[in-house]
Amino acid sequence: MKVAIVIDSVFRGGAERQALYTARGLAGLGCDVELIYYARCAWEYDLSLAGDARVAYLPKAGRPLRFLRRLRRHLERGAFSVVHSYKNTPCLYGGLAAWRAGVPVILGGLRVEYDDRGLVRLGHRLIQRVQAGWVVNSEAVAASVVRELGADRDRCFVVRNAIDPSQFRSSLTRAEAKAKLGVDPDAPTVSILAGFRPQKNHALFLDAAQRVLGTHPDARFLVLGDGPERSGIEARIAELGLADRVRMLGFRSDVADCLAATDVSVLTSDYEGVSNSLMESMSAGVPVVSTRYPGADELITDGQDGLLVPRGDARTLADRLCKLLGDPAERERLGRSGQRTLEERYGIGVMAAALLAVYEDRLQQTTGGRPT
Repeated sequence: MKVAIVIDSVFRGGAERQALYTARGLAGLGCDVELIYYARCAWEYDLSLAGDARVAYLPKAGRPLRFLRRLRRHLERGAFSVVHSYKNTPCLYGGLAAWRAGVPVILGGLRVEYDDRGLVRLGHRLIQRVQAGWVVNSEAVAASVVRELGADRDRCFVVRNAIDPSQFRSSLTRAEAKAKLGVDPDAPTVSILAGFRPQKNHALFLDAAQRVLGTHPDARFLVLGDGPERSGIEARIAELGLADRVRMLGFRSDVADCLAATDVSVLTSDYEGVSNSLMESMSAGVPVVSTRYPGADELITDGQDGLLVPRGDARTLADRLCKLLGDPAERERLGRSGQRTLEERYGIGVMAAALLAVYEDRLQQTTGGRPT
């Protein structure tokens, strides 16, 4: 089966990592796979994450109509059976180009609860008429697509995110990893791995950090990531007087070492799909505390393999953190349980097999099983 994965970039983000894993996993199952992206940026992933899949860069360069024609011709020449686009805007480009190229199976991939408005929403409503369906990563995202776009639930296919545990194993001890980051080896360390975007709600993380310091004054807080909200986050750190307690680490190529330095990993999002940062932390055996955004309980069973707190509740978040920081045995238990959950349910092979089943089903429905 020839499959094209279309995405805007290979920027170091969660959806981009999943697209690369998708290409890698499907190629490992014998599919002829090409990942196509159209924008270059700083902090790109190593393309070896795509494994044996091909990777093609087709520049859009601010000329969307010319890019659509180029992408359509590329898909025609490739004679693809399936085009699966990742993320909201690529769904429009990939879907329209694939339709014009006569690709039998067109799928849109959405990664978070649907909230687009205006022309993008209109575009999605129109493009789904020629799609074979939507691929989403949680039941919560599926429900939002049905609610917001009027999609048929039977054509929303839930395929969980995947992770490669080897990417998040460090050779450093916790003390060595903390020392590498300039943190006292004895200091309790809490981290957040999230792009600096409004829905990640870093302000909640910082408000909770201030409360935690009342009980654990030696605690340190690591903020990994970057993005458009950076200035606001820095201003909030200064306002709360946390400059000497919070380390802004930016984008890192050594995430495994940063996780090795972490006693508890936190996610404070107002909405997500299935969070890659939570999966990365769990894969590394780091206990996690997350806001209970819709879909969070599809990854975490509260009290079993992580902890969930109400969205926007700094007091409860801080209380949970204080208890964990004061209980090494409980941190160890949650970390090991989370690691087992990831190993059992979120392997790249598991995800790729589920996707291939969707592709084969849609191809059967579209072509009656005839070769394409």
